[in-house]
Amino acid sequence: MQNAAKVAITLEIRSRLDQVRLIRAAMSGVLGHLLVAEADIQALELAVTEVVNNSIEHGYGGSDSGQIKVEIRLHDSEVQVDVIDHAPPFPEAERYRLLNDTILLEDPSDEWPIRGHGLQIVRQIADLITLKCDNTQNVVTLCKNVSVRDE
Repeated sequence: MQNAAKVAITLEIRSRLDQVRLIRAAMSGVLGHLLVAEADIQALELAVTEVVNNSIEHGYGGSDSGQIKVEIRLHDSEVQVDVIDHAPPFPEAERYRLLNDTILLEDPSDEWPIRGHGLQIVRQIADLITLKCDNTQNVVTLCKNVSVRDE
């Protein structure tokens, strides 16, 4: 790994769904450059996309006037991603679904609803999830141990 004992990058977008792909592209490029395994990059992209989409759709209610910051840190083989918004605090039910709900994601079927599984997906990808809320910001932190390719 290219001196990645401690690497950090911060990205910021407006709260617009069409800008989420910029976060994905930046994550893919940075983590790929640091030789993180492709499967781990794709998993982290999916988890972060779900958290950012939730912030835009539920936190900001679809308004494009908010900002979302994504801070990516790599220390040895652990990636930590903070998703920070200034939307109203996470509702208690959403906090529970993100942090405590232990229902496993079932296999998709014809009856499976298209929406509503994002937080389950995030919980299955991340090794650790924390949430800090106050009157000024929400911070969702995802940690994942990743495989790193040899140079």
